[in-house]
Amino acid sequence: MALVIAIVYFAALIIVASLYSRKKVKSAEDFANAGGGLGWVMVTFSFVLAPLGSGHTMSLWQKAAGGGFTDWADFGGIGAGAMWWAIGAGAIFLPIAMLWMGPLYKKIGAPTAPGALSKIFGKEMGWFHAAFQTMTWTGIGCSELVATGTAIYTLCHASNIPLSIYQAIILGFILIVCYVFFGGMLQMAWLNCINAVVMIVASYAAIGIIAVNYLSQIGGWDGVKAVYDAAGYTSILTQTGTLGLPPVWLGVIIPVIVLHTTAGAVSQTMMQPFFAAKDESACRKGVFLGCSFNIMSSLPWIFLGIAAMAIPAIASQVNANGLTAVPLIAQQGLPVPAIGLLMVALLSATLSTGGGVVLANSNVIANDIVIGCCMPKADPKKKLFVNRICIIIAAALLLPGALIMANEFVFNLFLWVFSFGMPIFVVFIIGYNFKLSKKAAWTTIIVCYIINCIWTFVDMSKFFPGVWSMNLYAVMVASVVLGIVFHLIMPGEKAWKKTHADELVTSTSK
Repeated sequence: MALVIAIVYFAALIIVASLYSRKKVKSAEDFANAGGGLGWVMVTFSFVLAPLGSGHTMSLWQKAAGGGFTDWADFGGIGAGAMWWAIGAGAIFLPIAMLWMGPLYKKIGAPTAPGALSKIFGKEMGWFHAAFQTMTWTGIGCSELVATGTAIYTLCHASNIPLSIYQAIILGFILIVCYVFFGGMLQMAWLNCINAVVMIVASYAAIGIIAVNYLSQIGGWDGVKAVYDAAGYTSILTQTGTLGLPPVWLGVIIPVIVLHTTAGAVSQTMMQPFFAAKDESACRKGVFLGCSFNIMSSLPWIFLGIAAMAIPAIASQVNANGLTAVPLIAQQGLPVPAIGLLMVALLSATLSTGGGVVLANSNVIANDIVIGCCMPKADPKKKLFVNRICIIIAAALLLPGALIMANEFVFNLFLWVFSFGMPIFVVFIIGYNFKLSKKAAWTTIIVCYIINCIWTFVDMSKFFPGVWSMNLYAVMVASVVLGIVFHLIMPGEKAWKKTHADELVTSTSK
């Protein structure tokens, strides 16, 4: 029954969205950016769902739940502290992106994030970012595919279908391809608008059912609190309680806020809806709706992760990375139709981000690399064909990594991959607003990329204790300091916005 609910819902939704969008998609521009005609509602929900995937579902319940322990002395979760992750992204990253970066890309007038860098720093920088971004965001896409596979795995087991997590991930790959293959950005925008509403309703309904029908057996929330109190973890059951826990802030929350804000601002995956917006107003108008929705959508998964660890029969089965916390509490605490409801909510989030990664990477591969470098004079029909083929290629790149990562915690991958965006963001802002120096920009980026790899793959804890050995802090300091110093001492010219003022005025007036 649970599997039937999910299949019927997504099959019907994808078929309808595909039929609608295919009639309107006539060119590669229509496919990649919906012809640049999305209104503010579709831009808002397309953008808000872009970061929601595994980062605001699976990663949140993993960090809230901990997992893989037999004694509470080994507990590694942060409980309600995970909510600061969602608040940081929703209340800081979203306003910056919607009020500043999105409209900025519309002013520049490029079709992609690498294209914007090309306009400012030259085509070599655009190609470099295109290639590196495709590689790094493939890593994030792998985690989205794992989360999608986890939802399918749970659905199948609730329907007594003994599917392995690896088989479920392969089915997830097919579903992600279908999410964007037929209509590209327009198809995904429509699907995201509908899935946004379904995700909120389904996830809150599921936690209501669990609270009434299952947690009542241990005394409801008071019973959950009693378990954490007895283990000495009372403080992590409230957000205010985690305010005085530096490891939570320095090790999780600050990295999430910084990396979302900087790397997300130069990412094609995150910024994609703004390239499809019809004007700057469409980028800005939904900011309050978007921020509220982003934060609200994260609460159920944190609650489920906390609740799962308060029930001994479940906590003893949760694997080391906490991935199975929500599938286990869903299977044991929900009637089968409600499992289908919860997994539809999870799939709504993971498919939006997974589909967004695939569409963004395929746009970059097709338009910035294949068409831009090899066949710029191809006719519209051929360009559209290339875009669709690149959807399959971009999705296929996710599959090997997802199968390897099926039982791994992905937070360290997130730190490594997103850190590549920090120096790009710093030189982008400097070059656009203050001083354009291609030499300084290239030097900053290359040095910071080397630092990122060293701090990620070499144990630096012997030199920098605790959280200060994390690659994030090394790359953050290097990006800001070297970015400023190199631009001060190396030759350059006026900021790009000053030398292209007439161009920007014309773009804004449109």
